[in-house]
Amino acid sequence: MLPRLQALAGAFLAATGKPLVITDGTRRPATQAALMLRNLERGDDIVRSYANKSAAAEIEAAWAAARTAELDADATLTAITAVILGQVSAGDYVSKHLREGAVDVRCSDMNRAQRATFKRLARGLGIAVVDESRTSTPHFHLNFV
Repeated sequence: MLPRLQALAGAFLAATGKPLVITDGTRRPATQAALMLRNLERGDDIVRSYANKSAAAEIEAAWAAARTAELDADATLTAITAVILGQVSAGDYVSKHLREGAVDVRCSDMNRAQRATFKRLARGLGIAVVDESRTSTPHFHLNFV
């Protein structure tokens, strides 16, 4: 993963004069749970947002059950974390961030041409790019596995 990310960063800098800003990498289950809880509380459709729809749906169901039970924020986070830990133990990952296979790159400071260049360069290196530039935290999610 690191050699391809370094190659991408170097190629992007050479093409645009801009460095890449990595905003996220490997996550622990508790961190993944906190981010997903934040997104759920904001009203994001996490099932639509994640490639692993069944894992995301399980997490959304745990959140809905916690809300129905009127659990506080800490208990809700604990419930979501437990679901993610169970998934990871079973080899089912809601996000590649949990497997050291993904990073996020900030794109809010890239213009249209720079975004197109970034995507072209990444794909040329065999890196899958998920454009999440229209989310509340604009970024490109890069999958390496």
